Amino acid sequence: MSVSSSLMIPEAKRRNSKREYLKRYAVLKQDMSSWVNHWREIAELILPRRIRYLYERNRNRGDKMNQKIINSTGARALRILSSGMMSGISSPARPWFRLQTPYTELMDNEEVRDWLHAVEESMRQVFAKSNIYNTLQMTYRDLGAWGTAAQFVEEDDIDVIRGYSYPIGSYVIQNSARLTVDTIYYECWMTVGQIAERFGLDNASDSLKVMWEDNKYDTAVRIIHCVEPNEVYQSGQLGKAGKRYRSVWLEYESGDVPDGKPLHEGNGFHEFPAQCPRWDVTADDSYGSSPGMEALGDIKALQQMEKRKLSALDKILNPPMVAPTSLEREKRSQLAGDVTFVQMSAGGQKFEPAYQVDSKVVFVREEIEKHEQRVLQAFYADLFLMISNMDQAQPITAREVDERHEEKMLQLGPVLERLHDELLTPLIDRTFEIMARKGMLPPAPIELQGMELRVEFISILAQAQKLLGTISLERLVAFVGNMTAVFPEAKDKIDADEVIDDYASMLGTKPNVVVTGEKLAAKRAARAKQEQIAAMAAMAKPLSDGANAASVLSQADAGQTGTLNGLVGALQG
Repeated sequence: MSVSSSLMIPEAKRRNSKREYLKRYAVLKQDMSSWVNHWREIAELILPRRIRYLYERNRNRGDKMNQKIINSTGARALRILSSGMMSGISSPARPWFRLQTPYTELMDNEEVRDWLHAVEESMRQVFAKSNIYNTLQMTYRDLGAWGTAAQFVEEDDIDVIRGYSYPIGSYVIQNSARLTVDTIYYECWMTVGQIAERFGLDNASDSLKVMWEDNKYDTAVRIIHCVEPNEVYQSGQLGKAGKRYRSVWLEYESGDVPDGKPLHEGNGFHEFPAQCPRWDVTADDSYGSSPGMEALGDIKALQQMEKRKLSALDKILNPPMVAPTSLEREKRSQLAGDVTFVQMSAGGQKFEPAYQVDSKVVFVREEIEKHEQRVLQAFYADLFLMISNMDQAQPITAREVDERHEEKMLQLGPVLERLHDELLTPLIDRTFEIMARKGMLPPAPIELQGMELRVEFISILAQAQKLLGTISLERLVAFVGNMTAVFPEAKDKIDADEVIDDYASMLGTKPNVVVTGEKLAAKRAARAKQEQIAAMAAMAKPLSDGANAASVLSQADAGQTGTLNGLVGALQG
């Protein structure tokens, strides 16, 4: 469904050695390095374990990583955001996309609509069977935290497709000339045994072969998977030359192999196998900004204020005391019900707290609540929990709900458009092509042969945006309906068929629910015929009573004479 251009680059310019791939990886990693400190800060306060590859080597690191999190509002807000995006954009519980042709008139063809619907259902079954929804959940979480996410979709012999979510910092990406991501280098750890099983050891380094010979099968080795455009791609060619993207695996830390070859060069990919959405991008940046970056200042402040609040509570519950010098060598206690005796001869001497902090605690609590609200707003938690957060004591109308929804959707609209373009459409394209290559799709009608299909999203959030249009449509129809009572000709300004079609499209209604094309024309022709017969019967009724037959026949036009004769014969018979 997607089309990429063919690039022809001289053989001398191609990367064909391990050293050249590692050189490009170093350049891309340097470009990514300016983001690392920001990501690390977000991780420490929101999502510590999702950035483990930026720490030390151990891929199963189990040390505590959340020591800096005292107030967990940021983590909870991110969880609400990712759950809301999952259920609102790509819910496994309901249809969230449909396929359409570029030409509206083709959608009136029943065979075309049935084929598209069958393909949609097959794709939904593949998504449900695979792990893609678990992968999408992690992708939405990464987007909310870092503003950049990467998931990799491979062909799978068992589930058709298999998704892998890459933690931030474990990969580097680069844009194409169209500013869409077309290159990803992914760094991971594989054991010696896993490498031998998957790639063999023919192109392995000497150090890796030694580990294999020493039975160190569980020793982890640093590996890089490089996916980038195939510069010598030629459409229609077999093998690697016919793949738009090349796939190369490298050892990272070990020395170069004698002939300079990578560890493994795969067959490549027809489509870019990674979906790398960004929450928001500035100019030609490869990496995006996020709600986590926006909320970081408030999240930092929350940790500091929580510390001070706890310190104040500690002083209230276990306050620092002042006492007369006479108690220096005497018994003193703060236990409930106990007594401490003081000398009152000097007057005014007491055993009491050094200062009162009650009012300060109230002030800190108010400030914490304000910062928590700002964090929740940065992560759109107020949007996803809009109904739950409404004041139940105050009655609210459906119109008010619509207006609040409209206001929030205006904020989230640009993000949805980017996710449709960079995440979901590429995912659907790749799944469609994989299923087509596996022969899992029914034969397409001749009208669709060679045609590029398009994807329309009908998720809850996508429909919520479209519902803004239904509100205006409803208002227009109601307005015209009111005008018709005074000006009957006003109804001529409304095309009822177009109104119904547009409304059904905005609601994401299944295409077979709304009758169109030949079936609609046939239904209307049948109804018109029935109405004509009824009218003729009403006109012929006086004939059965023997009255005014000639008058009735004389008033009938030529097109009705045959029908009337038949009716007369039937009545007389």
